[in-house]
Amino acid sequence: MRRRRHGGRGGAAAKPHRPSGWRFGLCRSIAALCHFVRGRMLRPRWNTSQSVDPGRGRDEAAFENHGAGGRRLCSALPGFVRMDRDLRHRLGRLARIGGGLCGDDSGFAPIVEKANPHGGRYLKADVLRYLFCLPRYHTNAVPWVRILTSAGHHVAVDVVGTSVTENHALVSPNLMAPSALSRMIMRRRSSNIPNSPFSSPGVFSYWKRLRAEDPDIVIVRGVTRRFSRVAALCSILQGRRLVIYDQEDATPRAWSGTWVRRAVFQGLGIPHFTSRLSPNPGPLRVGDAMSLPFGSPFEPARTEGLESRPLQWPPRILMVAKYRERKGHSLLLRALSAISSMPFSLTFCGEEATHADTAFCQALRREAQALGVADRLRFRNNIAHDDMISVFSGHDLLILPSRAEPAAVSPIEAAWAGCAVLMSRDSGTRHYMPEGAAFDFNPDDPHDIARAVAGLIARPQDLGPARDACFARISSLANDDEILRLFETFGPDRARLHTRR
Repeated sequence: MRRRRHGGRGGAAAKPHRPSGWRFGLCRSIAALCHFVRGRMLRPRWNTSQSVDPGRGRDEAAFENHGAGGRRLCSALPGFVRMDRDLRHRLGRLARIGGGLCGDDSGFAPIVEKANPHGGRYLKADVLRYLFCLPRYHTNAVPWVRILTSAGHHVAVDVVGTSVTENHALVSPNLMAPSALSRMIMRRRSSNIPNSPFSSPGVFSYWKRLRAEDPDIVIVRGVTRRFSRVAALCSILQGRRLVIYDQEDATPRAWSGTWVRRAVFQGLGIPHFTSRLSPNPGPLRVGDAMSLPFGSPFEPARTEGLESRPLQWPPRILMVAKYRERKGHSLLLRALSAISSMPFSLTFCGEEATHADTAFCQALRREAQALGVADRLRFRNNIAHDDMISVFSGHDLLILPSRAEPAAVSPIEAAWAGCAVLMSRDSGTRHYMPEGAAFDFNPDDPHDIARAVAGLIARPQDLGPARDACFARISSLANDDEILRLFETFGPDRARLHTRR
């Protein structure tokens, strides 16, 4: 007796459900792309020709003690490659830079076999090559470069624009000339400026540049600029360790543009970090980024003792910012004019590089004259970044009333130099400073700015503790050892960090 088939007319068997053609093709394409990118990113690519001294007394047992990383690398090489003992030792050391420093419980073990553990110097085999791909060498990248180079790592910086106040004491950035296509796009979009979002070298020219530099880790500033996309594409295709850095919230709103971009990168196995601190430390979720704080751009020896320097009276107020309307210079003048009965002096420090900057400064002088505070205002422009420590240490209070500032670095630098800091409540680096209304204000309300300033400069016994609180906060969050540890988690074959600060 024949069993009746269900689901079709006349007993015909029901067809299995299949997705529509374009959806099926899209899913297959996305899956293939993820598989390809993850394979390129996780593929071991070691420069085995690098000369590394294995040290005296090394033998087979020493190589075996370096863990499974070396064995994985050895098995990944073609069978016809004959490796001697020293080569296998070098591969084991290089692999240990990654996975050997992290345990299964995400706890970081101390780095072993340093030449000088207290001095922070690493053996030659522990050196990593970092490449930063940035729109320009902003001063907020200087602390990271200082910390990495002090630890013995090699750092290079590629940019598409420069500025007169950049700090090239540690690294001279490589200026990437725009390709013919980029120049044509910039002319059509009226963006023919060096730091244009459309300025980028060609794919083939940057491919050769990346091969010549041969970095272990490529850190790209966002993916919205053309140069960032070219650098990210070349890094993926060459199988290099790609890391994306932005200045957005560590925990963005679900399904926002930032959240979607980060979720895609997480799916591709590409690490992502932000300079903003998370207000709620805990495990990383989909769309979140690891918080990697800005550090001190100054050598520790130069900032030693600045937090305990004598307090001057009347208080000396400083504002460090570009001469742009959104930075809030005019708002600060109006706020200070409301408390002009209190003693203080004010310094504006910025970059006067264009005619627009000069005109902006002249307008501020006229406004200060009209508000009756012109005799307390002075300008210090075009100060080299390496000399800014003398400017910070010559003042007691830094104020930054800018609106929607993604990653203001001047408050961090001022706190390291022993200044008290007042900043906008919506600033991206607000969490670097102590909590509470005594250290922030509404940038759109001059009366609220005046309230915050008056609370600190009314009495010396109020300003002194505020300086101490800002220094204690920044030194606990952004010390050199912590930042170095976080950067080294990006090393090839290293276990990923699953918690945020």
